[in-house]
Amino acid sequence: MNIFEMARWGLGVITMTATLALTPHAARAQEVIKLAHAEAEGDLLENPYWALTQVLGSELATGTNDRYALQVFPNKQLGDTESITEQTARGVVQMATSIASGQLASFFPSIQILDMPYTFSSTDEARQVLDGPFGQELSDAAAEESGVRILAYLPSAFRNFSSSKAPIHSPADMVGQKIRVQPIPIHLKIVESLGASATPIAWAELYNALQTGVADGQENAPYVLLLANLQEVQKYYTLDKHLLNVALVAVNEDFYQSLSDGDKAALNAAVREAKLAFLGIVKAKESQDLKRIAEAGVEIYQPTPDEFQQFVDATRDPVRELLAETVDQKWFDKLDAAIADVRAETAAN
Repeated sequence: MNIFEMARWGLGVITMTATLALTPHAARAQEVIKLAHAEAEGDLLENPYWALTQVLGSELATGTNDRYALQVFPNKQLGDTESITEQTARGVVQMATSIASGQLASFFPSIQILDMPYTFSSTDEARQVLDGPFGQELSDAAAEESGVRILAYLPSAFRNFSSSKAPIHSPADMVGQKIRVQPIPIHLKIVESLGASATPIAWAELYNALQTGVADGQENAPYVLLLANLQEVQKYYTLDKHLLNVALVAVNEDFYQSLSDGDKAALNAAVREAKLAFLGIVKAKESQDLKRIAEAGVEIYQPTPDEFQQFVDATRDPVRELLAETVDQKWFDKLDAAIADVRAETAAN
């Protein structure tokens, strides 16, 4: 299934889900699975998490003959992503999404391997790697060490730098700029390695911080930038693709292992369908997102190959050295080998 078929499929499933939602799944369900995430729900083309949870709930009910129903807690109803991750590890909720490697790293440091900058050449490459043996092995290790199993990786879009102060064409342009980052050590190290001042600011405070000059810039994927209306307070957007957004669909391991083999299969199948809807919608609107950002008056810049390599060279060794403090070398080797295998297979085809 190519990405355009995936997008059409995702939209079709959501239409079907709206019809299925009229049937009393929850009323007949014997078991409720609680899923928490941090994103607001709304128009499916503005927030793919709505699509993911709607498809997941419908497919789960169908696959278990209504013995299980999904109860969704969106929009930080149960806390931020760090809190949601902890609640999933403790079994307060059974499932979570919108969490990423940075949050799970507190319980499973090796997951930070996914935050190495400039690792994947495309979202398609990342999906092949994470959907293969490497992703499964990482999920198994996470379940054993943290009590949280990764049921699906959602490599949606690349994060890019933006600024209101000056265009960013190379690392030299970042010197003297204050770039907002998440309070995640790797993100801090990436920005500092590029010569900028890394400024941790809470997500809820980001728009105001950029508007008032507390920070000059930030780094996020196009759809995230639009979700927060950051195009209103930024002037320049550089497609350097330093990190890939990889949200996770996670489940408490004890709960997962308590399921019968048949119910595990049904849950896994429901997650696969929900993942297709999520990724299809993100991909389908990607070019439109960049168009909307440009129409808002933001100057979009694509680095030349030489400029791109400057970003890679500035960050590769410092980040690997930082990761080596908490991540076993075997994960570097396994990821490098998995990427090499995918690239060799792609070249052969």
